[in-house]
Amino acid sequence: MSRPSPITAFYTPTILPPHPQQSLTIFPSSSAKPVPWVVYIHGGAWRDPQQTKDMGMPILQQSLPATWGGATLDYRLSPAVRHPAHLDDVLAALKFLVSEHGQFISYILIIGHSAGACIALQVLATLIAERKATGGISRHLCDLIKIIVGVEGIYDLVELGNEYPQYKGFISEAFGEDEELWDEASPSSIQWHELLADDYRLNPKIVLVQSTGDQLLSMNQTNVMQRILDNAGWKPEVKVINGGSHDATVESKALFDILTDLYVD
Repeated sequence: MSRPSPITAFYTPTILPPHPQQSLTIFPSSSAKPVPWVVYIHGGAWRDPQQTKDMGMPILQQSLPATWGGATLDYRLSPAVRHPAHLDDVLAALKFLVSEHGQFISYILIIGHSAGACIALQVLATLIAERKATGGISRHLCDLIKIIVGVEGIYDLVELGNEYPQYKGFISEAFGEDEELWDEASPSSIQWHELLADDYRLNPKIVLVQSTGDQLLSMNQTNVMQRILDNAGWKPEVKVINGGSHDATVESKALFDILTDLYVD
């Protein structure tokens, strides 16, 4: 059964004219029953216009099972906007996706690269907190997210600035000048133990992937996030792969092999 052609849509349809970066490309499922969907969130230090939803195309075109659905999305960039605008956009994109295709989604696997991995964990924490506090539309979306894959992710902004002082410029553009704001926004500062469900089967799986060939990030960010999640009881899986520069990893066979192991109906 052939997959339907991709669809590009704006996930803020009530805003006119729509912002060009508030869009996503959807790969509809060819199945008539609910199937897993993969959602890709690109990186680019929250500001690089060359890093777009197109970065997710190789994953969706080459590794996605034939009957699964998928989407890759854009979000507004800094310095035009600051946190939490990037997070708000991704949340809006996910809610739009569920509103339009929810009947065909059995669960969602989110892949976030670099800054996109930061946003992916912010999304998860935000939705769990919303569900605990208010329920409503976030309840359905939150329960659909079963796996988060962070690829060469940024998780502790203060530590990132300490390790790479040259990165403080783009961190400030996205989160402001005050390092307290960096700390508040970092996934490493989230109270993950408070978000852990009593029934471990309800907790989304978190997988952290890091390439030894990454020339932009050391293992430090992944190690920090692994330790924090472990201490909070989440027990993330860490996958270290050989080779692959920071951007090339998202098109690597090593990453596709990891994803294939996670692609279980």
